[in-house]
Amino acid sequence: VWRAPERRRTCRRAVDGDGSSVLLRAALPVSLRDISAGGLRLGLSEALEPGGIYPLTALLRGLSLAASVRITRCRPGAPAAGSPDDGASAWEAGAEFLWRDDADALTVRRWLERRPPASS
Repeated sequence: VWRAPERRRTCRRAVDGDGSSVLLRAALPVSLRDISAGGLRLGLSEALEPGGIYPLTALLRGLSLAASVRITRCRPGAPAAGSPDDGASAWEAGAEFLWRDDADALTVRRWLERRPPASS
């Protein structure tokens, strides 16, 4: 199967199933699949319109994050490996961070440096 070349500007790190808690729009629970300093990949129960901007809050091991994100893509998805198929991840979305300032981005970069790279 042919795969398009990776276009990310920064390395992504896996977080799915890592005890993370993530909310989008303050009420929509999402599954955080992976994260980079520039964006993240989410598992969702409903589709979101690309271009939409949403507040995101996340509690990850060693990182508390509150940022706005812009949805860059959204398509039908599949549950993560080992996850029960309860419909919670019927959609998969990519999003980019809209950082308020460089300090927020730096905090995430430092946290990412302590994590193993995501497997493709």
